[in-house]
Amino acid sequence: MKSDNFLAKIRIPSAGKVSGNVYDLDTGEEYLLLRVESNTGSFSAVVKAEYRAILQDIAGKCFVKAQADRIKDGIKTRYGDEPDFPFKKFPDYAVFRNPQNRKWYGLLMAVLLGKLTGDEKDQQEAAVLNLKLAEGKMPALLKKADFFPAYHMNKQNWLSVLLNNDLPDEEVLAMLDESRAFTERKK
Repeated sequence: MKSDNFLAKIRIPSAGKVSGNVYDLDTGEEYLLLRVESNTGSFSAVVKAEYRAILQDIAGKCFVKAQADRIKDGIKTRYGDEPDFPFKKFPDYAVFRNPQNRKWYGLLMAVLLGKLTGDEKDQQEAAVLNLKLAEGKMPALLKKADFFPAYHMNKQNWLSVLLNNDLPDEEVLAMLDESRAFTERKK
């Protein structure tokens, strides 16, 4: 940010931790009121708001959310469903349930890629979404990259989808629509 009165210097080292300072161009000194949360002056509020806008712009352009996080956000937006974490041994495994009947329609987890591909030497961690689809769709999907027989689920209707940004989020969310539909109560 450079205005007639202030200059913002933003640093983003390779580790990705963003930091910065704002300097008063008239005095050349750092504008320390930026860091004082209790300061509620109108001028200070404008400077803080502009600084925040710069940081948000940088975050939006430079830091991309992982696809698993975007899918989790998409589930919240689409259905209002929050994940639960029922596994003590795997506290980061997120289960998505239909709130009507608590049936699962998605399981978001990180597994070793070798567990999916059968190459036990592949120890790379991968984000995976397990979801339920019509049995007739499974053979065609399993011939494509990024689709695998369900990891630790019934392989008749459950499928593991690799969340590596190769599939568009909307395609994954459309499959989640179908998976969630399997959990709807019959009318």
